[in-house]
Amino acid sequence: MDDSRDVLLKGQGLVKKFKMGKSTVHAVADVDIEIRTGETLSLVGESGCGKSTLGRLLLGLLKPDQGKIWFEDRELVSMKRREFQKVRRDIQCIFQDPYSSLDPRLSVANSIAEPLLINRAGTREECMKRVDELLEIVGIPVEYKNRFPHQFSGGQRQRIGIARALSLNPKLIVCDEPVSALDVSIQAQILNLLTELQERMGLTYLFISHDLNVVRCISDRVYIMYLGSICEYGEAGEIFEHPRHPYTHFLLSAVPVVDPDDRKEDKEIISGEIPSPVNPPSGCKFHTRCPYADKLCSEAVPQFRTEGGQSFACHHPLGGE
Repeated sequence: MDDSRDVLLKGQGLVKKFKMGKSTVHAVADVDIEIRTGETLSLVGESGCGKSTLGRLLLGLLKPDQGKIWFEDRELVSMKRREFQKVRRDIQCIFQDPYSSLDPRLSVANSIAEPLLINRAGTREECMKRVDELLEIVGIPVEYKNRFPHQFSGGQRQRIGIARALSLNPKLIVCDEPVSALDVSIQAQILNLLTELQERMGLTYLFISHDLNVVRCISDRVYIMYLGSICEYGEAGEIFEHPRHPYTHFLLSAVPVVDPDDRKEDKEIISGEIPSPVNPPSGCKFHTRCPYADKLCSEAVPQFRTEGGQSFACHHPLGGE
């Protein structure tokens, strides 16, 4: 991974809370994140850890309660709506569910053309010509453009969703669980398409997923998220081969292995339930489930330290002292 790449998007001190009756859910807690131009950065964690909420903060679909977000040195949180709309063209999203992310009342052509027309990217004729180009790019026959979403398979619908995301020539695409609703064979096709498009168009991806097998295939760098906080991040190879945070270690240990020769006889499983984000633990949030935790872990929030190609927030990192 080339560390000299420019930072395209940066979030600092991001906090997001949600009110649920009399309770407050701490969805994102003091998160820092950097996405470099041309890379695929994956955001990983168990369901409910806050990764999709963080993705929506970076997209501008939610506003943080605290913190700042920069895109190409422009601060977005304080930006006026009209100014932000211009930046928003450069940041697009591919959603998890291809069945609900497309308007069933619109033909494929109109669905892809919609962002072009809204942003006045050309005449209607020019926009429709762009639609034809995009369908060819994602592998959908142009003669299908007047069909409706229900006439396509799940994989085809996700290709259409990708075409729509590409319509405004974005620099960053947030891929929020883009293959989790698809069959395994179709997942591979969509991942190959995303990789080809990145190489062809110089795209940058934030790839949000709980599937570590998928993440391993596509990522340059990985951020590990637990209960609203980042606990480890770094180069994908280092994270997968030498995890330093116990949570990352147990998360990787739980990944299903197809080849029987590669399976571990004693698979390590994380014990206990995930604490409630309404009342997160003090100190290290993982201490209630960590076999290495001691009194220090329950009392003090660990600070990040960097070694080699990864950074981690742990009082007792694996592979260290």
